[in-house]
Amino acid sequence: MSPSNSRSMFTKRLKEARLALKISQRELGRRIGLSEDVVSSRVTRYELGTSEPDFATASKLAKELGVPLAYLLADNDALADIILAVASMSPVEQRRMAAELKAKAKR
Repeated sequence: MSPSNSRSMFTKRLKEARLALKISQRELGRRIGLSEDVVSSRVTRYELGTSEPDFATASKLAKELGVPLAYLLADNDALADIILAVASMSPVEQRRMAAELKAKAKR
């Protein structure tokens, strides 16, 4: 997958997750600790793909949105859906699912 396609997937999921919480870009920026003079414009640039957050900021965004960082970074929608589904499972269920997926991949 090309870097630009990965970026567009990130921006799409970032915006979708924010809208699902029904919060503004400004509010999301405040929640992750951006300074007041850049809160809205910075999140806007992240969602448009004209600017990329550093790893620490991306982690804060994911945490505040209640999604795993891997969900925001996933290369495709199917993988993103799997990440969300597995993230909602208990650790025991996650280990079981990981073992099942590994066994399937070996076939």
